[in-house]
Amino acid sequence: MVFAVKFEFKASNNKAEYEALVLGMRMAQDAGASHLLAYSDSQLIVKQVNGEYEAKEESMVQYLQQIEELKTKFKSFQLHQISREKNIKAHSLSKLASALEDCKTRRITVKHLPQPRIPLDIHPISSNNND
Repeated sequence: MVFAVKFEFKASNNKAEYEALVLGMRMAQDAGASHLLAYSDSQLIVKQVNGEYEAKEESMVQYLQQIEELKTKFKSFQLHQISREKNIKAHSLSKLASALEDCKTRRITVKHLPQPRIPLDIHPISSNNND
């Protein structure tokens, strides 16, 4: 499943990463997942969630508490860091959501068109020297 989320509130990059992780975990839980493997390009978030870094800011502590609670809903949970270059899809979706800031539409469907609806046959045009 692919989705984009538009925050209707101001959020730092770290808070946006945490919000996305919490939302993704809740969606996986609602879908009935028992094992969850998640990826993030945020070294700080990954290391805080995996217990390698301590969260000092109060809001980060609160996000970690939510994530710890959500982790108990899965038989296994893993969060791995990936490079920003490998996270192009998530980056593109976040840009899409931001670009649609003034758009009142709540749902956007992207259709993939594998081929044109009309044939693109190219026919040579004969020319004569009078034209």
